Amino acid sequence: MTRLEREHKIAFTRIITDLIEADFVVEPEEMSFFENIISKEQLSITETMLIEAKKTDFAKALSTLQSLDIESRTTIVDTLKRLSMSDGVCVPLEAILIFAVEQVLMHNAKIHSIPKPDIEIENHKIIYVEDEESEAGKLIEKEIQQISDRLIDAGFDFVYIPHLVKDFRRMEREYLEKVIKYMLPSLQQERISAISNNLREITTAKFSRDLLYKKLGIELINCKPSLLIKINDSDIINGYNYDATEVISFSHFLQLELNDDIVGHIETLTGEYSAYLSNPTKAGNRPTTNKFIYTGFHRTLFNLIAFEREQKEFRLIFEINENQVDVYFEATNDGKERIVLKLNPQETALYYLIVKKSLSSDGLDWREHIPSAEKRLLLDEYNHIYRKKGKANTASEYKDRTQVHHIRNRIRAIQSISNIEIFIPKHDKQGNVSLYRIYANEKFVEIRDNTTL
Repeated sequence: MTRLEREHKIAFTRIITDLIEADFVVEPEEMSFFENIISKEQLSITETMLIEAKKTDFAKALSTLQSLDIESRTTIVDTLKRLSMSDGVCVPLEAILIFAVEQVLMHNAKIHSIPKPDIEIENHKIIYVEDEESEAGKLIEKEIQQISDRLIDAGFDFVYIPHLVKDFRRMEREYLEKVIKYMLPSLQQERISAISNNLREITTAKFSRDLLYKKLGIELINCKPSLLIKINDSDIINGYNYDATEVISFSHFLQLELNDDIVGHIETLTGEYSAYLSNPTKAGNRPTTNKFIYTGFHRTLFNLIAFEREQKEFRLIFEINENQVDVYFEATNDGKERIVLKLNPQETALYYLIVKKSLSSDGLDWREHIPSAEKRLLLDEYNHIYRKKGKANTASEYKDRTQVHHIRNRIRAIQSISNIEIFIPKHDKQGNVSLYRIYANEKFVEIRDNTTL
């Protein structure tokens, strides 16, 4: 394997720790394997690198490892296979994680890591997603039984939205609306009817776009027909500067674009996955019914549609005082409703800098080499905020893509802001220009700075 750079070592360590913790039991043999891998004779992982690994999410780690050569990526996958068998058995939660790593590193599949939503999707769910009605969707409809049986045999529960919709259509409308009223007794009839209609009429494209993307933050805009697989959940440490370390749970999804031979492609994928398992197990199969089922993905779909907060337009506020910086969104209609944006000190300072430079110029300079005088001024502004949030700490660098990634995820996790997109940092790179910026104007942003630099 080619010598790994520091960023690759950190990323690989993140993946290894996810695999060790995948089955919720840290075996002695896994600890021995881990200690050997991070030793000076192997990867030479320092304590500082391990700390950084615990602050990196699964998707970011895999994105970093994709820059390696094919030999190094192959070695990484092989190492994970050996680690999974260090205790003599590879269970489904370990197998799906290794499968995901292999698909991303060897076949350029996509991985999505999002802050764990309140409405959870169970592990080993495979959801068919698409951005618009397609021939692939029609073929899946035609071959649904064969596809579903194959995935069940491999231990997966296949979710095809049109079939869930059929289950809700089998129910008498009056019965369905009575159940909705029972579940949410405070709702008015108009809202009950709207929920009922959505459950009976939602399409795969609308589900992918309005629920998975807009509500959960899984970036599926313009996605080709794909299988979206829930892999697992894992924690990242969101900074060490608090009195108590903050932990954030992330959910991870693997997106596999389907080729024209959908049935054959699924056969290949399930075969590759099953080869990792020590003891393959089937998933359960639920019979068709015309009764309201509040379990499995029927429950998930109902909750995503029914438990929806009213969306309003908000403004972004930075409240800067002598010893504190508060970041929150404030409703534009009356200013009474506030939603706090939870960021660690470094993320708060970086987001402040991105926002401020977006308002005063084209955005925050993200070039690799910035003139020293310009960088010094940027760091003065960054540290003006960082000192207040980070217990008087200062930094010598503000550029950190992992922190930008976390900022974006934390903002996307807020579901009740209708104009949320204008507050999410975007990378603009053209020629020699490299910037991070938001697209909100002064109407939607206010920096209340009660101090001086």
